[in-house]
This record gives sequence, structure tokens and C-alpha cells, in this order.
Amino acid sequence: MRPARVQHLLLDAAAALPGVSAKTFTDAGHTRHPFGVVVEAEGRTSRWQVALLSAPGETLGSDEDRAPVLGEKPPALEVPVLTNDLATVERALVAQLLAQDPGEIASVDLYSARPTPPAVGYGATIDLHDGSRAFINHVR
Repeated sequence: MRPARVQHLLLDAAAALPGVSAKTFTDAGHTRHPFGVVVEAEGRTSRWQVALLSAPGETLGSDEDRAPVLGEKPPALEVPVLTNDLATVERALVAQLLAQDPGEIASVDLYSARPTPPAVGYGATIDLHDGSRAFINHVR
């Protein structure tokens, strides 16, 4: 999977949430990171960077025309009622991403749900059945 595809999936997930508007970093004029989405929810703007670790043995462009690798879907997450709290935006984005997933996602790790969240604080690591790993990180 490629970062542009993850960005597209995240954008679709955000757009499916009630009362949320979203656009790509490029469309929002955010040039600090190449891939990501800007989300407007409950009066708060948040930015979610997309990064990707390719599957073992994959090279840039090697999977452009390959069909998605599907497998067992992880348990669904309940989409929370959105507030202007970043943790609810994080959970809502990932829950909606899981709801729309045809089976490419193998597992999800929400940063705010960890006993000791990482330095990023909000976001998720998403393992995919093709062996790649996507990172959705809240950035300023």
C-alpha cells in the first residue's frame, strides 16, 4: 500500500463522519508533510499525517497495480460522539476507517489508548495484511 492510498482512505473515513469536513494537506495548503488530512470537527482543526512502512521486499512503486491483500478484519470500534477533544477525533477517524475497510487492515493500535502514549500523543499504527504498516500521527 502507498501513503497516497492511506490518505485517500482516511479522507473518505473523515468525510463519512457527521458534522466533519476534511481535506488533504495539499488542498489545505499544509506543506510541512507530504501526506495527511486536515479535519474540522466540533470547532477544532486537527492535522493527521500519514506515513507508511512498506511491506518486506517491496520497493517504491512495486505495488501500484497489485490487488489489495485481504484477510480477517480486526474488531470494530464504536464511533464516539465527536467533541473537540483530540482523543475522540482520533478514535472516530480510526473507527470509521475500520468500518469502511474491506479487509485490508489486520490490526489497529490507538495511541491515546496506550497506558503510556508515545510522544506523538494521538494517532494510530495500522498493520495491513500485505505486510505494510501505516502511521496516522496528529501533527501541529
